[in-house]
Amino acid sequence: MATREEIAGAYAEWRQRSNANARLKKMVRGWDRVIHFATTDTTDAFTVEVVGQELSELTFGHVGTPDVIVTGSSEDFCDMFWGDLNPSEKYMSGEIILAGSQHDVMRIDAISMVAFLDQGA
Repeated sequence: MATREEIAGAYAEWRQRSNANARLKKMVRGWDRVIHFATTDTTDAFTVEVVGQELSELTFGHVGTPDVIVTGSSEDFCDMFWGDLNPSEKYMSGEIILAGSQHDVMRIDAISMVAFLDQGA
């Protein structure tokens, strides 16, 4: 089980890489959203916003009305942010659940895959 501090640290590294990735910036152009993360193995909850082609800092707790809700284990979130797991595989196996409009779910799936593949770039 990952702590909220471990999740926050992993997210901070992922955010920095993602916000510096020109390909991802194109993918989120005009896609301002509120994303809630809920862990299945702890009581932790987090909020991230996509605003102006950038990911916000991680906020502890759920803030605002979500466009997308991502549910998974604390370890999966850490591993996803560190680039140690393929988020699409976890989504397809049902270990990570995305809830939102079909458009938003497809967009976040594509964005997470590009972030995973480009993580070393």
